[in-house]
Amino acid sequence: MLTSALAQSEDGDQVESDSGDSDELDPNDDGLDDDDDECCDLEGLEGSLYRPYPNKTIMLADVLDNLPRCRFTSTQLSVVLRFAKCLGAPNVPTLKGLRKVQKTLQSTCGSEPLRIKSFLGNIFHVNDIREIIARDFSNPLVASKLHLYAEEVAPGVPISETWQAERWKEFSPSQLTPMFSRGLKHFWIEELAQLKSGDFVIPVNLIMREGILTSDAFVVTRTTGGCWHCTEELVNVAADELELDYNNILTVFGPDLVWTASSAVPPMPNPLRKLVDDDEDLVVVMVTPWADDVSGNRSKQYNKHMNLYAQNGCLPGRLLQQEFHVRYMSTSPHASSAEQFAAFRDQIESTETDPVPCYNSYTKKKCRVILRAPGLPADNPQQSEEASHMGSNANYPCRKCKWGGTTIEKTTEDIYHACHLPGIQRSASEIRESLQEQLRLATLGDSNAIKAKQTNSGTKDKVTQYWIEQILARVALIRDEEPQCSPNEVAARVQVWLDEQPGDKMNPLLAIAGLDPSQDTPVELLHTILLGVIKYIWHMMNTQRWSDSDRYLLAIRLQSTDISGLTVPPLRASYMIQYRNNLIGKHFKTLMQTLAFHVHDISTPEQFKLIKAAGELGVRLWIPEIDDMEEYITDLTTAIANLLDAFDMVDPLRILVKIKLHLLAHIPEDIRRFGPAIRSSTEIFEKFNGVFRLCSINSNRLAPSRDISRKFASMERVKHLLCGGYWFDQRLKTWVQAASSVKELLVNDHVLQRQLGWVSSHTETGLIRFASLKKEPLVCWQTTRASSYWNPDLGAQPAPDSKWRLGLSVIAKHGDLVTRLAWVYALGPDGKYLLGRVAEILSGSKSVVTLERFMCTETVHPDFGWPVVRRPTGTEITHHNIGSYITITVSAIQFVCSVQHDCRKERCKPAVMGKERQEREDTDRDRSLIKHGDDDHFVLSLIALHNYERLRRVLPGSLTKLQPLKPEREVFHHEAATKAQLLRVAKREKTAQKRRATAAEKKKQAEKAVAVAEAAALAAQQVEAGEGDVDDTDHSDVESQEDDLEQELDSEERLHLRSPRRSSSWRGHGG
Repeated sequence: MLTSALAQSEDGDQVESDSGDSDELDPNDDGLDDDDDECCDLEGLEGSLYRPYPNKTIMLADVLDNLPRCRFTSTQLSVVLRFAKCLGAPNVPTLKGLRKVQKTLQSTCGSEPLRIKSFLGNIFHVNDIREIIARDFSNPLVASKLHLYAEEVAPGVPISETWQAERWKEFSPSQLTPMFSRGLKHFWIEELAQLKSGDFVIPVNLIMREGILTSDAFVVTRTTGGCWHCTEELVNVAADELELDYNNILTVFGPDLVWTASSAVPPMPNPLRKLVDDDEDLVVVMVTPWADDVSGNRSKQYNKHMNLYAQNGCLPGRLLQQEFHVRYMSTSPHASSAEQFAAFRDQIESTETDPVPCYNSYTKKKCRVILRAPGLPADNPQQSEEASHMGSNANYPCRKCKWGGTTIEKTTEDIYHACHLPGIQRSASEIRESLQEQLRLATLGDSNAIKAKQTNSGTKDKVTQYWIEQILARVALIRDEEPQCSPNEVAARVQVWLDEQPGDKMNPLLAIAGLDPSQDTPVELLHTILLGVIKYIWHMMNTQRWSDSDRYLLAIRLQSTDISGLTVPPLRASYMIQYRNNLIGKHFKTLMQTLAFHVHDISTPEQFKLIKAAGELGVRLWIPEIDDMEEYITDLTTAIANLLDAFDMVDPLRILVKIKLHLLAHIPEDIRRFGPAIRSSTEIFEKFNGVFRLCSINSNRLAPSRDISRKFASMERVKHLLCGGYWFDQRLKTWVQAASSVKELLVNDHVLQRQLGWVSSHTETGLIRFASLKKEPLVCWQTTRASSYWNPDLGAQPAPDSKWRLGLSVIAKHGDLVTRLAWVYALGPDGKYLLGRVAEILSGSKSVVTLERFMCTETVHPDFGWPVVRRPTGTEITHHNIGSYITITVSAIQFVCSVQHDCRKERCKPAVMGKERQEREDTDRDRSLIKHGDDDHFVLSLIALHNYERLRRVLPGSLTKLQPLKPEREVFHHEAATKAQLLRVAKREKTAQKRRATAAEKKKQAEKAVAVAEAAALAAQQVEAGEGDVDDTDHSDVESQEDDLEQELDSEERLHLRSPRRSSSWRGHGG
């Protein structure tokens, strides 16, 4: 087929560009229409070392054309190919020849997008999620990482993945993976099986416990008459203990199994067996879809596309944070998310009766896959739409519960207090009933009742609303044409018409089995915490508290922050202050971890408590593991309560205006069901939008959905081939994979790994990075600090004149990059944890690190409430043998942490600390930083996200357990409700005054305009009355009035044009 494709391209026929590039192939362009005589060795195709590619050159060209973050237009790619040919590279194809090869490969090794016409008539293209998941199973690098069974975690074992939480267990056992195989035996739930001990059981589920696949099973016995009896005794058995499956038992005991009358047994064999062949496994895969509106442009000109991506929820969370595992499904500038979700729903539902055929490259067996959707991560507006909810401006603004009321009702004591707690849950069944009732009311032509129903429930669906408008128009038409028809007759006729219309009448997500959009939309951290809570605090402080001098001081303090243990990008404090209204998520994440240390003297005590509470909540949300779920939920609930109460102290109305604050109360339940909150984070999807935009800008805009879908399908094919993924060869009738030369490209080329979004998790503990010997020459042992504080446990001290090399950084046990002056926890000679600051990293006859010892005391800071860090006292040095420094091996370093100087207590002031650098050069401008009063007083930061869960394991529980800010919360909320009522009245009066002032100004302008017009008309009449006589009248007053009015209007227009709009641009959309 490749030979045929290349031969066709040699004829010079015009080939349609399937890449979607904006640069079409031009036959008149000398660089684009060369013959393909030297494209490849046509005779050597079958035995190619780069199968399925003809040769290495075409393989590399195909890879180059499908790099997600390095996109080429057709013109650019043709220039690259031409350049390679001029250099004498062998087998260089022309662009047309390459396109022909790609098209053939796509049909044999990949897949084509599906054309979809939605129920609203919009056309878009979809990359089939069923084929995407099938490729995961046939990809050896991915298949081995798939977790196909729910897991019960033993006490003391951290919960880190979604399948360890409660969400998967909410599905019935038959909705999860219902079987496992061992050799030729297939064990299914709800089927009789025999143990190796000879006992019989009926497994009712399959679940992982302590790394072993197990089952809860009913014990089965046999009566003396040969009948089978199922007892109510439930035992736990390991899957390895099962010996005979149901078919084996039928072979041994006969085809007819007679059960006692009291035995309540399910149908046997399991009905799900009909969905697979005897040699196939049946598994269930959780697919997590994500949707949002995204601009197709890189510029600020908004080019709206509604995008749908997905992830394989059976992969570990650390892999799902890589772009490699984000899968594009569809996009459209026309079709809504509901229309695209309808296509997704149809593909999911089809697997219930026709599971996806796959080849499991890990087990080397054929299998079939049923797809399920356990959750819907997205930003808050999108999640409200997915839950058929009116949004944050509704009277009942929460998509997850029924809290709400009118504006006046929300400030009453009981409803105000209820806003701080999760309310009565909504459910998918109630939403469906509400939407059906709205459709029924529409057939009666009662639009007012529909609006009242929506207002009083908060339930409003875009799809249903479309049909409501169609129904109301049809009812009005029938009433006009046939006024004699009774309301019931009209309703019956319209209902018949509605039933005959194809397509969904309501949110298609409500029809997915096991999915409840109201509860399965977990609260998302990026838009709710960073672009919500932290953004509110930042805006409030900048608009209500800080002056320019305060902001100048804050910039100096922020720039002086020690970020060694924060894993944040280098601080650009002046930028953050200058563009304070245009910050994005990464800036707010940095502020959340640092702001509390820098607001002394420029904030009130209440504002400081709010900033501190926000950091303490954030650090409890950005954790990858939960050691004890119940203890964690209790601590997290306290952190949320403290933040909301701190907001009430500063601004009692804020929680009623910003629904994101109320949504915080739902986070504990989401974490209990879905696992750590970062597992529902959408940051990786937002990053992946960059890949989408690169594909969008290369589309010719005539068929954007098709072009973009094709390009993503092509990129998926290349990733699959490079990973050694299998595909079914129609000619050989077997599953094959690319040649070893193709697979080695991804394994050995780290640049290619980064370009494809594949991040290797392998880190070599103890690996030291050095500066060049020119910058840092070798040093003698006797000149190092380690020579004065050598630890005898490390062996004999090196020779004084031995040469050692100074390291810049070293890799800690848990993978952290440890630099000089970084704060770390390490294991001392006695095996206990110690805190220190890296003084030097040395490598010679062995690799060692010298730490400056510090004591993490159990004394808490009076303002922060976090552990105080200090140097060892004289008594500790002399009586407890604790030195000022200690030398340890590099393997003893465990992890980095964040320790900040106690500038709040020591009253540290700004000072000139050097020159400002520009273009890598020092300028004449002084650079001001905070000059610390000493180097002895520090605070261990308990709002630093990195390694917080490890700190909790090291520190005493009393240091990390939060205390309630307001123990009597309900009493406090009643007081805050009273303040909120007064504030609401004051704000309404202030708004009314502004409205009256605006109206008065408009009236004044209108009167002035009328006066000018009347004066102009009077002047015109006087001219006409003069019948052509010379007019000596002075019109300077009229002209002056006209000029004044024109200048005034121009001024207003210029003011309007200068109004800042960047803060509301799509890049800063806060969800």
